[in-house]
Amino acid sequence: MSGRSLRDERREQRRALSRDQILDVAEQVFARKGFHDASLREIAELADYSVGAVYGFFSGKDELYREIFHRRTAAFMPEMAEVLASDLPADLRLVALAEWQVGFFRRYPEFGRLVLRGGAIASPVADPPEEDTETLANFRRSLDMQAELFRTGQRAGLLRDGDPVLMARMFSGLVSAFQTSELSGGAHLPLGVLVETVERAFRA
Repeated sequence: MSGRSLRDERREQRRALSRDQILDVAEQVFARKGFHDASLREIAELADYSVGAVYGFFSGKDELYREIFHRRTAAFMPEMAEVLASDLPADLRLVALAEWQVGFFRRYPEFGRLVLRGGAIASPVADPPEEDTETLANFRRSLDMQAELFRTGQRAGLLRDGDPVLMARMFSGLVSAFQTSELSGGAHLPLGVLVETVERAFRA
């Protein structure tokens, strides 16, 4: 019984590794070509699998695309919540949020490119044909969390007045512009440039 359980565990580990390998390659291809121009055949070949083997893990290109976002946001959302829950004043939390977000996409640059393909302000799932309710919900929740930070900072007199949702979108746009410059140029820009811009734009 224990031997069979061990075999099952090893089989699941191999399956998880294979699945992650396919997702890694798909993330690169979607980031480079977008959803519509990417093909399942190209993803399979680059991952060193047959198309049939890929179908053993995913029902098709739509699910593969969605799972890329689900995998990354499974890390993104709790990390973001942790930054926002710190004891720092709201203005310093906003700076910390910008620094963390840049760091996250430096860890996952292909995912960063994929997100930026959807636009800095638009939902990242505007590209595929089917709506992904989970990713849309995470996108909206992240915007709500940032807007709440602006409300907190405005009440404390630390952040500039204005509609908190609009301010959150403007903040996201600034960070995305920094990331676009960094990801397209290949070199890491000094974070101080972003920090200074965020402070000038949003501090009261």
